[in-house]
Amino acid sequence: MSNMRFFAVVLAIVPAILMAQSTTTLNLAPGALTPEETDLSQRVQDANGSPVDIIRVLEAHLAKFPESPRRAELEATIYKYAIDLNDTPRIISYGEKVLVNDPNDQIEILDRTLHALLGTDDAESAKRALGLAKQYENAVEEKKARDPEGHMTAAQWANLADRAMARATVLEARALGNAGDAAAALAAAQKSWGINPAAESAQEMGRSLLKLGRNAEAIDWYADAATIDDSAFPWVARDNDRKIAGEQYVKLHGNDQGLGDIFLRAWDRSGEALREHTERYRKMDSNFGQTDAFLFKLPAPNGDTADGAALDMSKLKGKTLVIDFWATWCIPCQAQHPMIESVRHKFAKSPDVVFLSLDSDDDHSLVVPFMKEQKWEQPVYLQGGLGGLMSVTALPTILIIDPTGRVFSRMTGVIPSTFEDVLSSRIQEARAAAAK
Repeated sequence: MSNMRFFAVVLAIVPAILMAQSTTTLNLAPGALTPEETDLSQRVQDANGSPVDIIRVLEAHLAKFPESPRRAELEATIYKYAIDLNDTPRIISYGEKVLVNDPNDQIEILDRTLHALLGTDDAESAKRALGLAKQYENAVEEKKARDPEGHMTAAQWANLADRAMARATVLEARALGNAGDAAAALAAAQKSWGINPAAESAQEMGRSLLKLGRNAEAIDWYADAATIDDSAFPWVARDNDRKIAGEQYVKLHGNDQGLGDIFLRAWDRSGEALREHTERYRKMDSNFGQTDAFLFKLPAPNGDTADGAALDMSKLKGKTLVIDFWATWCIPCQAQHPMIESVRHKFAKSPDVVFLSLDSDDDHSLVVPFMKEQKWEQPVYLQGGLGGLMSVTALPTILIIDPTGRVFSRMTGVIPSTFEDVLSSRIQEARAAAAK
């Protein structure tokens, strides 16, 4: 049975498989269905679109056809439905199967499967979780060694990898704690905190310290877990950590006098840890973590970071900015370029209007040769993470920033017949709006 024919049947019936196998081509030759295809088609139709019933149908199908050449894909589909249904036993069972069958980019599957395994504290689950945690850490190390994906800077990529490694390590700490080794769990949680200070690692340190009888230290870490700025940690968990810290404090002191000071010190302590963490990446990229576009420094495409080579956005405050985000591979960007240049010449005698050309290529080495080949002579800078801050998700995109720093207009795509007139009008409107 051909792979393509089998998926013709499955994809036509099970939407989740369609999502999982979105790259499959459906241009298939007509012909009679195989017995397995016929069986699967009938069973899925009988399920009538119910996720619970589809899982049962696919499991029954695999029991009837244990040597199915598409077993791995069907197991992956059951796993995806199990996640939708929050079916913990199947998340664990099929997650582990998917991990064996698919060696590519396993981080998300490892995370979900580990989280499900650690929902119980039995020794067997802890043992299985420890093996997956080590696999998680290895997968993160492999991904970290790759070039940054998308438009991420090196600092953003390193931070993302460190956050993933901290997550893998804190899950290892939880597994060690569940296995009864509180000292090893504490060491793993401390390692996780050192990689990326987060509520989860603080909570795990508190839990391990309680098991070790070091209750006073545990209170501090539970307070850190409750107060640290961490959007990934739910408030219900923070509230529970706050309650644990309070209960342990009262047990030690007989009342809650002074408990507020514990949380104030935790606030200061966790804030300092986050500042130090951010500074680590700021040394790699001065733009890391910036939330104000005018604090950005945009590097030159040749990699020169000497004074004067990078563009200091702070020097452009109070001006009307026309920011063109483009890339060497973007054909519409190339078509748009001469039209932008035409508009730029119209405003050549207006010092309050500044045109910025920001390259968004992942491979910066392409930029200078491209500019020479295209004979582009205007200054060009790398977007340096500014595109992410400004939510630029498509190319070409032009942002017009008015003199107050507000995004006055966002233009995506190219309509040649009207482009120059529309861009010129919006620039004038942005200048006029700020003057009101």
